[in-house]
Amino acid sequence: MNMVIFDFEGTLVDFQWQLQAAMEEVYPLIEECISSCDLDREIVARADYCRLYNYLQQNISAPDLRIEIIHRIASVYDDYDADAARRWSLYPEVHNLLSAFKAAGWGLALDSNVGRRALDAMLDKFSLGSYFDLTVSRNDVSLLKPEIEGFNLIKAYCRETFSVADQIFMVGDSVTDIETARNAGIKVVSLVNGEDKTERLRLHKPDYLIENLAELKTIFSLH
Repeated sequence: MNMVIFDFEGTLVDFQWQLQAAMEEVYPLIEECISSCDLDREIVARADYCRLYNYLQQNISAPDLRIEIIHRIASVYDDYDADAARRWSLYPEVHNLLSAFKAAGWGLALDSNVGRRALDAMLDKFSLGSYFDLTVSRNDVSLLKPEIEGFNLIKAYCRETFSVADQIFMVGDSVTDIETARNAGIKVVSLVNGEDKTERLRLHKPDYLIENLAELKTIFSLH
């Protein structure tokens, strides 16, 4: 069986997360631990929301402090998930596309940096949950994409359920999704008009660059 791993925001729904505003809230929450934990201030300042999360997970050695800092950040991210959820709109092609994949015998998974609460609420709201064999949220992993912890959970599920996945593809809207696919050694389809602009996506050379999810039917020979 073949498997397609979809991102959620910017891929199945439009991109609404307020990235800059979220980071402006996060930085004061971690200021006190930058010096005490000997963190690289330049890396912290340059990192986006997922890479900052991963950097802190990997570089705060004191377990109690690491848990506290990650909890602070996760609370902010949860708030911005909820804020985005009030505006998310499902792309019109999604149900038809996912139905076509299932009819063709493909396995489907979701690997998102959105938290479980917002993700489950939106899967229910848009009646998407039944399409996916497995969904992975921010709360299911220690390290977010572009690390491949979520991918490894999906791959392990494939081994247990299907014996093996013949081919695995990723569909996303960001450079983070491209890097995740590269780290996992799989091909990636990038959808424009999501988190990252078209030119930035092109610079990172996805295997396919599409303007509409319906184009996946041609790429994957679906009817």
